[in-house]
Amino acid sequence: MIKDHLIKNTLLVLKEELENAIAAAQQAHDGATHEQSKAETQYDTLGLEHAYLAQGQSRRIDELIHSISLLENWKVIDFAYDDEIYLGAMVTLKGVLNNQCLTVLLAPAGGGVVIKLEEKEYQMITPQTPLGQSLIGLTIDETLSLNNGLLYQIVDVC
Repeated sequence: MIKDHLIKNTLLVLKEELENAIAAAQQAHDGATHEQSKAETQYDTLGLEHAYLAQGQSRRIDELIHSISLLENWKVIDFAYDDEIYLGAMVTLKGVLNNQCLTVLLAPAGGGVVIKLEEKEYQMITPQTPLGQSLIGLTIDETLSLNNGLLYQIVDVC
């Protein structure tokens, strides 16, 4: 099932991001506590800057851990052709003005991750995004308009 592959690949991307964030947080922590980062004057803020960076990385780590947990524990369901769109729907949209197709999976986490499977790109979106918010409750053949002026027609839901 394609949705399971998308979730699995998204988890791989998020776990890699988590590893990178942990390494960056450790590097920032090391910089904040390094002997050369000790302030010599009131204007010497290198240690403080590293501490702020480490704090930001720690927040990112928490967000990634939460996202990974959500996706690992999420049960994906299939949709009938005419079901209303909500969490778990894979939706194919066709641009009204440019005829370009976009296929998205409405998921609880992993928004922004793009996965290529079998020569086709799939984008993960969350209900918190403008596109995710606009899709919820719609059905096939409906048209949605985004705040940026783009118009899409829903051509498939599964």
